[in-house]
Amino acid sequence: MIGLWRDRRGVTAVEFALVAPAFMMFMFLIIDGARAVWTYQTLQEVASNSARCAALGVTGCKTAQEVKDYAVARAAATGVKLTTGAVTLTTAATCSSVSGMTKVAIASSYQGATTKLLPSSISTLNTESCFPTAS
Repeated sequence: MIGLWRDRRGVTAVEFALVAPAFMMFMFLIIDGARAVWTYQTLQEVASNSARCAALGVTGCKTAQEVKDYAVARAAATGVKLTTGAVTLTTAATCSSVSGMTKVAIASSYQGATTKLLPSSISTLNTESCFPTAS
């Protein structure tokens, strides 16, 4: 019986079994958090380019529906799923107390891997961008 208490074989495996779940959860939280930040940055870029496209009135961005389709296509090109219902176009908007702006707002639902397992306040990513309307 004394020999069993002094036997050190398997200690590393037991320590790993105790630490591994917390370590893995921490790693997955970091990865999922980075993914949320990347998705937000992508949506911000989509909103900025969509507002610019709408403000300049270039081909393919003359109507509200065309601007929404442009935003969905731009997001899809980067791997982010976006629906036209998540995109709002406001012409003649006031942004930061500057009038005569074209504003695109995006409110997209977000579900990461960890948001399904753990309580999270990240369920919607909201962003908006303004661009001066061309005369």
